[in-house]
Amino acid sequence: MTINHHIFFLPLTLIAAGLMLSSCSMNDRSAQQQRGSTEKILVAYANAMKTGDYNQVPFAPAVTFLGPLTNGPIVGETQVKNFLRNVSKDVQEIRVKHHVIDGERACVIAELVTKKGIVVPFCEFFRITNGDIAEIRPYFDPRLLIGS
Repeated sequence: MTINHHIFFLPLTLIAAGLMLSSCSMNDRSAQQQRGSTEKILVAYANAMKTGDYNQVPFAPAVTFLGPLTNGPIVGETQVKNFLRNVSKDVQEIRVKHHVIDGERACVIAELVTKKGIVVPFCEFFRITNGDIAEIRPYFDPRLLIGS
C-alpha cells in the first residue's frame, strides 16, 4: 500500500469512529432516559404502597403479581391494584434503600414497616414494558408477617 492509500483510509477511519461514538452517545442518552422513566415509576409505586392510591402508577392491562403470600399469580390491572390496596392498609412506611435498573428489568431493595412496627426487608422485582409495570415479584421472609 502506498502513502496515497493511507491518506484515503485515514479520513474514512476517523468518520467511522465518529459515527460509532455518536451512536454510543445516543444509546447512552436513550438508556439514561429509560432509567429516569423507570425510576419515576418505582417512586410512584413506593408512594402508592404508603397511601394505597395506585392511580398514578402505570400498570399494563395484563400485569402479573406473584409473591410469597399469594396463592398463584394475580393477573390484571384491577385485580393487582385491589390486592395492593389491601396490602397498603397495613403499611406505615416504605424505606427504599436502592434501585437497580437494567433495561426493562428493575429491583427495589427496601424495608416495609407495618402499622404494628414490624420491619420487613424485601426485594421487589419489576418488569416494565412500554412505560407500564408488566410484572411484580416481591421477595421477603413471610414469617415476619404471619401472626402479626
